Amino acid sequence: MPAKLICFVVSLILLHGCNQNSTEPTAPPKTEAAPEPVSTTAEAKQPAIPGAQSFKKDGVTAEIASWDETQKFIAKQKGKIVVVDLWSTWCEPCLREFPQLVALQKKYPEKVVCISFNLNYDGSKNSPPESNSEELMEYFAKQKADIINIISSTPDEKLYESINLAAIPAAYVYGTDGKLIKRFDNEKQEYGKEGFTYEKDIEPMIDKLLKTNQ
Repeated sequence: MPAKLICFVVSLILLHGCNQNSTEPTAPPKTEAAPEPVSTTAEAKQPAIPGAQSFKKDGVTAEIASWDETQKFIAKQKGKIVVVDLWSTWCEPCLREFPQLVALQKKYPEKVVCISFNLNYDGSKNSPPESNSEELMEYFAKQKADIINIISSTPDEKLYESINLAAIPAAYVYGTDGKLIKRFDNEKQEYGKEGFTYEKDIEPMIDKLLKTNQ
């Protein structure tokens, strides 16, 4: 092959190689944006009782649980005062005091755990605990009850017997060690004709306990 032809072929090969290596540099792969943090509002709250059937409405939650399950939850709240309010929608004194339970939680959001324990369920097979959920969620939403709302799966009469309680309203106050300090009820009429209230009986006690634990 003539020398001139050989030089021409070599030149073509070199030119072709340069064209392959002169492509535009590829852009680095795009990284996906980090996911937004999960909301910690009441709408995203997990049930206080693991596995409990729960309901949500307007940022307020409620769940179905037994008294024993609730006691196990209370025992885990070490370092906090726990107030459990036993009530029902047919109990007028209960409804009168319910907003004060909600207010107490707002006053001490980090130091106190307020639990509403509803006793509408009477054990009837035709009216299981969840049958009252719609009515109760309407009430919780209206009260803006951003507390732990439990619909009892323990029939009311069975619970009264097991905890030796004659009637509601009643409120249990547990100390920071998880032990019961006092039960407020109106059986002995020690709180006058109107019965105990959060304003004159329970809240002053909570204030005193918190000052003692400082």
